[in-house]
Amino acid sequence: MKKTGYLFGFWILLICWPDMVKAKDLSLTVFGGQSTRNVWEEFFISPFDLDFADSRIAALALSYTFARIPDWHLSFEVEGQIVRHWGIQNHWESNLPVVVRRHRMPWSHEFRSTAAFGVGPSWSSDTPPLEVETREDSQPVLFHWFMELTAGPLEAPWMFTVRLHHRSKGYGMLADKGGLDTLVGGIRWDF
Repeated sequence: MKKTGYLFGFWILLICWPDMVKAKDLSLTVFGGQSTRNVWEEFFISPFDLDFADSRIAALALSYTFARIPDWHLSFEVEGQIVRHWGIQNHWESNLPVVVRRHRMPWSHEFRSTAAFGVGPSWSSDTPPLEVETREDSQPVLFHWFMELTAGPLEAPWMFTVRLHHRSKGYGMLADKGGLDTLVGGIRWDF
């Protein structure tokens, strides 16, 4: 229960500064997907040969845009994620990545889209068994990073999202072994 209290405290902290929040500074993303036994590079090298495991996630992510560089069409966010695993794995995960997001694409006149990359700490309520199976060992605290593409109607406050959701040992900085890659999709609302 104490761990859950910390997670809820973080969410309350994010929304307690309404004076600082401007229109379109907050976003809520709901996503879900299936974990794989692959390493992240294989999503690009051999995307049709992914080995999906009987492990799924559902997640809720709240992000706050804390800086923008309009001339470069970039924004910077901090995102809090709460993730539920089920199937082979049955635990909670919490991530706190800092995100850089590109808002202008060559097709931006046709539909709204973004590309994003985020990295930060990841905490799991248990040592994830699929990480132990596929990477020989793991631990609850690792790095988290994600790559995301979004697309939606020009004037709509929402976009569809596709992400590569990754837990990482950070090239040995946090652990010698561990990590997991999950392909997810969902919807992002800006408000």
